[in-house]
Amino acid sequence: MPRQSGWEKRLNAVVAKHQALPSDWGISDCFVIPDDAVEALTGAVMYPKARGYRTETGAAKALRRHGFVNVREAFSARFAEISPVMAQRGDIGVIERDGAFSGGAFTVLGFMTRAHGGPVEFIPASAVTSAFRVE
Repeated sequence: MPRQSGWEKRLNAVVAKHQALPSDWGISDCFVIPDDAVEALTGAVMYPKARGYRTETGAAKALRRHGFVNVREAFSARFAEISPVMAQRGDIGVIERDGAFSGGAFTVLGFMTRAHGGPVEFIPASAVTSAFRVE
């Protein structure tokens, strides 16, 4: 999926949207943020039937329906893995905390992610476990 014209403006809108939203499963979480970033760049979400969940259990079931155990597996099935330090704005990735993966997107402010129930946070690329080139 190539990056479409005007993706920078759409990615900025994704960042602003998720900064304004509270943490909510299926609305603003560690899968929706990178999925919204992918849509901003390419015009398509990663897995059209993966949304619609409202709980952590529902999120896990949605991933399993597609054959994935976690967001890292879902991202790696669609995009080429790259070194996190080589990631550019709009690329996606995961961080691993206490054995759990949280997805996010690389932005001008850093790697934007949302931990379980927490606020949006921007962390340095050096803290990202895996990154994937969105193109």
